[in-house]
Amino acid sequence: MVGIDAAELSFIEASPSSFPNLSRALKRGVAGRLRSTAGELAGSVWPTFYTGTPPGEHGVYHHLQWDSESMRLRRVSADWLYCEPFWYELERRGCRVIALDIPMSFPSRISRGVEVINWGSHDQLGPFTMQPRDFEAEIRRRFGSHPMGYEIPVNKTRGELSGIRDNLVAGARIKGELAQWLLGEREWDFSIVVFGECHRGGHILWPEDAGEDSIIPQGALLDVYKSVDEAVGKLIDALPPQTTVIIFSLHGMGPNNSQEHFVPKIMDRVNRRFRGDQSVTDTPTAQGQRSVMRMLREKVPARLQNAIAQAVPVAVRDLVVNRATTAGYDWAKTPGLALLADLNGYLRFNLRGREKLGALDAESDNLSQYVDGLKECFHGFQIASSREPLVKDLLFTSRDFTGKRSDHLPDVVVTWSGAAPTDRISSADTGDIVAELATGRSGNHRPNGFCIVIDGDPSQTTTALPEHILDLAPMVLNHFGRHK
Repeated sequence: MVGIDAAELSFIEASPSSFPNLSRALKRGVAGRLRSTAGELAGSVWPTFYTGTPPGEHGVYHHLQWDSESMRLRRVSADWLYCEPFWYELERRGCRVIALDIPMSFPSRISRGVEVINWGSHDQLGPFTMQPRDFEAEIRRRFGSHPMGYEIPVNKTRGELSGIRDNLVAGARIKGELAQWLLGEREWDFSIVVFGECHRGGHILWPEDAGEDSIIPQGALLDVYKSVDEAVGKLIDALPPQTTVIIFSLHGMGPNNSQEHFVPKIMDRVNRRFRGDQSVTDTPTAQGQRSVMRMLREKVPARLQNAIAQAVPVAVRDLVVNRATTAGYDWAKTPGLALLADLNGYLRFNLRGREKLGALDAESDNLSQYVDGLKECFHGFQIASSREPLVKDLLFTSRDFTGKRSDHLPDVVVTWSGAAPTDRISSADTGDIVAELATGRSGNHRPNGFCIVIDGDPSQTTTALPEHILDLAPMVLNHFGRHK
């Protein structure tokens, strides 16, 4: 399996001569679109894929999630929301496994195979580790560190964007070399390699409509995709001819249409109205829920934020994000809050019996009234310049994502109408809100991925093409059942 994280099929199909290897795979294999959970919970796709279970079962939707016991954002970890990938079952069946850079993976528990975690992934839950441990020093010696690094969600200069492009192009080449080396060092029955460069590039280098005035270097994302295409082509050409190959992407990418930058301020107003405070003035005194950290993140120049964030440990960055999101709240007077998100808005109810410092009783009239007011407030906002609706829908995970870990998901997912990001919205009931999308992302997730299956044994009937990312793990498990 070759994963191209967040690769957009329409971007590939629009320029087939630029991507000869992927174009050849599309002609040679059986290809189709994949539905996913990215339309609601973008960060859930990799755990959904590798467990073969929906988000309500595995409970993972972001690298930083709400911990109701400590009333804070916490990095997802193996001692909290561990999920087992399907290739562990393959190993229990006797298959020899190699896994390289599957995003949102936990430290390896593989016993006989090879598993590399977080060498060059866009989404990471922890530091670079691998099993067996004696391979780690050899990888560092031969290949060094992946040049992609961490994404810092702030605006960037043209020079910084050029450097990001160059690092991603180089990273795809080195990832391909590492993958070929690993697959040549060990005998294997199943391997999975994921290229993360298209994901990072899609977020930061997605082409704008500004033409020559765009801050994004012309052709930058095309360069990243070309490098991935070349690396994938070399990897596939090095495989034995009888190998069944699955090339896949769990979701796509397109122009950024997120309005998530308004969500914390909207929730401040929802909460004030619920308490009977009709003020709409966005001041620390009126809100009573502003934190120094949140204001600093809004006021400190992006270049300085970027430099500081790159220099400090991950734990410090997590602390800053948590403080900016949750500090300043009087929990007894806070019925709900906005959680960290990157496309849709994520909302959490502060429920007694679930949250340590809950303010609302579940199944109560108060909760019903709060939900009604929340719906009214979010749907009441329009984009000030065009009078288009801001919000498409409010989805409730208790209905749409049931399962044993559904309490770890946001209670509400806010989806947007599809308009380009704006800096001013207005409501007849609650007034105007001004906020800037300052994540440095010109691109963002799209729900559909794709899958290409090239069967290495023409005498066998090709397995039915999967329609959803939930179908991929069962397809692989069934394949190895077929070839026992």
